[in-house]
Amino acid sequence: MVPDRYSGVTSTSISGCPLRRLPVRFSQKAEMAAIRDLNDQFRMLFEAAPNGVMAVDAAGCIIQLNAQMEKMFGYSREELIGQPAEVLVPVRFRRGHAGLRKKFAAAPQMRLMGMGRELVGARKDGSEFAVEIGLNPTATSMGDIFIATVVDITERKRAAEEEDVHEHARKNVQLCQQLGMPAAVLQHGGQVLHVNQLFKEFHSQFKFRDDRIEIANPIANKYFKQELARLDRREGDKTVAPTPVLAADGYPPLIFHLFPMDGPFGSTLGILVVTTLRSTRVPSSDLVQSLFALAPAEARVAALIGSGLSPRQAAEKLGISEGNVRTTLKHVFTRVGVSRQSELALLLTKLTLR
Repeated sequence: MVPDRYSGVTSTSISGCPLRRLPVRFSQKAEMAAIRDLNDQFRMLFEAAPNGVMAVDAAGCIIQLNAQMEKMFGYSREELIGQPAEVLVPVRFRRGHAGLRKKFAAAPQMRLMGMGRELVGARKDGSEFAVEIGLNPTATSMGDIFIATVVDITERKRAAEEEDVHEHARKNVQLCQQLGMPAAVLQHGGQVLHVNQLFKEFHSQFKFRDDRIEIANPIANKYFKQELARLDRREGDKTVAPTPVLAADGYPPLIFHLFPMDGPFGSTLGILVVTTLRSTRVPSSDLVQSLFALAPAEARVAALIGSGLSPRQAAEKLGISEGNVRTTLKHVFTRVGVSRQSELALLLTKLTLR
């Protein structure tokens, strides 16, 4: 209470902020009412805080918390009041947290908690999430208490990690560009994150549908989708098997390789690298003949299909009918143990890639 030098009446100020002047002194009853009003206003501010706020006594027990804390951790207010603050910490950290709390209580100061360390909160259901905590010691008539503000930073961390992953992906596809290799970074659903300019030049063999990549050849696209789906189910594989894309419309045959890459929050991305099969990469018909005990005519057809040519293109190159090529292919399939042209091309391509 501060004397008013003009009227001799007393006015009131709280935390340096003067209240309206009152014509008479507060009675004890009025003072109690004013304190209750102030406490009510404090509770309203406490509840209206956009982040979690809780008060902890000197013994480390929770004495008050707001609705955001209930929502964030999945507990009701009644379940938390009177409990040690460590109930909100993962079990493996609780013993260490109690020691840090006592150390802070011995020399309290307003600061962020856990500077230089990643802090984790534990919900009632046992799930964990990243948090940022600010601590502010406050002296009260009941003794020292500590106000803790808690912020769930899961989305902030997710955004930062995704940005790091995207930057790493950009560097990878640009490195492939410098090495002369078309490349793209994909999610396991085929969504495109980044591509380099060389990859964009394969517009006839790869199709962009909205934000996804597909292979124009239906059979190759089927295998491509299967390999993409394997990205999140792989068990230590460093690469997914190479898959051929047959020649089409005057464009050379291709082989794509899918390399797993760590994505944000435990997900897996794929780096798609494309190599072009030139004439120097065509497997020798003599090698094919000796490996699979094929007749010379069968080996010649198998070698051309293995290079990525279609039956029609192989027929033109050999000077025979397309029907003859397809009939020969059936014999080749039986001897080699495959049932499709793409499987034969993949098998023979592996020989040339060793």
